[in-house]
Amino acid sequence: MMHPNEFDMKEYIRKRMLEITGLEDRTAYKEVVTNLLLELYEYNKTSYEKLEERILKEYSPSQKEFAIYISLTDREHYDATDTFLHPMKICDTKKTELSFSDIRKAMEEKKELKLYTFYLQASASSIYRLKHSNRTFQGSIKTNKGEYQAVFRIEQNTDYMELIKELYDIFVLNYQPWSTVCEAYLTKMMDVYLCQAKMPGKGEEITGIQVDFEEYAKDIQYDMIPLWNLLPVTEKTSTYPSPAIDRVNYEHQIFSHRLMAGCEYLIRNTETEITNIRRQQGDLFITCPMEIPHEWNLYQVNRPKGGESYPYPVLSNRCKDSFAGSITDMFQRSIKTKGELARMMESFDYQEYVVFQDICILDKVPADCAMCSYNMDGFMQDELRVGNAEQTMMAIFTAVCPENYLNEDIMSFLVTQVQKLFPEYHCVGRLADEETAR
Repeated sequence: MMHPNEFDMKEYIRKRMLEITGLEDRTAYKEVVTNLLLELYEYNKTSYEKLEERILKEYSPSQKEFAIYISLTDREHYDATDTFLHPMKICDTKKTELSFSDIRKAMEEKKELKLYTFYLQASASSIYRLKHSNRTFQGSIKTNKGEYQAVFRIEQNTDYMELIKELYDIFVLNYQPWSTVCEAYLTKMMDVYLCQAKMPGKGEEITGIQVDFEEYAKDIQYDMIPLWNLLPVTEKTSTYPSPAIDRVNYEHQIFSHRLMAGCEYLIRNTETEITNIRRQQGDLFITCPMEIPHEWNLYQVNRPKGGESYPYPVLSNRCKDSFAGSITDMFQRSIKTKGELARMMESFDYQEYVVFQDICILDKVPADCAMCSYNMDGFMQDELRVGNAEQTMMAIFTAVCPENYLNEDIMSFLVTQVQKLFPEYHCVGRLADEETAR
């Protein structure tokens, strides 16, 4: 099917031919054009299509093979048979009952106690304000004999973001280039802590805890399970390791029939010194100093098969399947213009959230940008920087649907891509209001 903006050579020739009034001249024109120009045009078009196909086939970026997908579901709709997305923490699939003995002990010792985790369906700005407010909430502890006032606070959960940090170390171990994970959902997981409460009388049994989250109550979702496409598996070296060519290390082989077809694997044994990892005819070869069979902890990297459905949209760090997307991924380190920067952002499938508009250089970070924009690779400690990043590069976006609470998070993901390209700047993002957008 022809693209609406694609040049139609045949139609152009037909129109030009009708402009020739002489029958003999029209016949001669038709023969020359059909037998020479049109055939040459078709030949060139076919050659370019084959060249494009060959480049895409030869260049298969590992970023796509090891793309990370993240979504969210509630415990009621969790599907244990799903072969694509799995719980980031398997313990989330089971409802955790509050230990009232622990609550009583914490109150006796006057210590804060983490009660449970919930999902706050709010913008990045709202999360930022809540995190920096040092705010407490009123509530009560109910017993079989009465109700006692209590004070609670909310803190951002870091367990899932720690898994992303660990994943970075795993990518380094596996000699794979790191691509920022879109952790929008993970930043909205919040923990509830019991700060203080009146001690129930002896013999009373705690029957429940109630917290008044005030204006945040409408945005709270309970029993939520963050999902990703990584499945932890354990495999042992399939045969006795063979000496490597360097006569120092040994090559451990895991047979292909022990691995899922069509899936890549990441080795999680970060404490092991690994010098090489390769796949050959489906088998996984791991080179390390250990001379006896070893148990390997792996992440099976699942790919979508199509038809999957989840209560929340699936977010990923994968570039779109297109020639432009692949070439952008290949050469994005050479980006120097606003147009190239826009093309890089368009290679990620987030046009339904925000659209890049402009970029400007500032002497300092605008105060409002600190709330709505954050670096999703902020955990990196070994990142190389040029200079002291005294100047700020601000990327301006417009929201497709201003009411979508994920807009600022998706913007932050895209700005993090910009930050990797321009380490000499401190990169931030801002959503333009309607008047600015015009």
